[in-house]
Amino acid sequence: MLGGIDVLVEQPDGEFRCVGSVNETGPLAIDVHVVPLPSSAAGHERKVQLRLTRGHWRIDYLALVCLESAATPISVRPSEVFHSSVVDREAKQRLLDSTLTLTTFPGDEYMLVYDLPGFAEDYELFVESRGYYIEWMRDEWLADEDMTRAAEMFLAPQQALRRLAPEFKQVEAEMENVFWNSKYAK
Repeated sequence: MLGGIDVLVEQPDGEFRCVGSVNETGPLAIDVHVVPLPSSAAGHERKVQLRLTRGHWRIDYLALVCLESAATPISVRPSEVFHSSVVDREAKQRLLDSTLTLTTFPGDEYMLVYDLPGFAEDYELFVESRGYYIEWMRDEWLADEDMTRAAEMFLAPQQALRRLAPEFKQVEAEMENVFWNSKYAK
């Protein structure tokens, strides 16, 4: 309902057209997205706009870059997996087999060891993962539980968001502090 970040580029007629969007699932997602922009007509300087819901996003870094050539990724799989400092062959097998899953719980600690190719300093590292992060409930959040408002979020989400926006703005700074200072592991 709150939407992603739309990237719009000014057209020669002055109108802005959406050329791509970025979206994330949760507030803990920290990553970099690339939205390719169409080539500019020779000598025509264009403006770029971002369209997003106020208060829903944080943008730490924004850049306009020229991508020279396509990179060929090298996939590196974990050579060892430790669970709570003990070698865990089953966890490794679950990570290496795309038909299996490794389920973890709050407080679980896994260390994955990778053998990087020679001259690893010549590479940039990207982590690719599959799966879900489902640890959203915090004890601090349950203090203000209201089933009627929860039902409204499911039955009339636009109405609920319109009604909640001013209330959220009043407590946003405090909620931010509670979120980052609450414990999420054993």
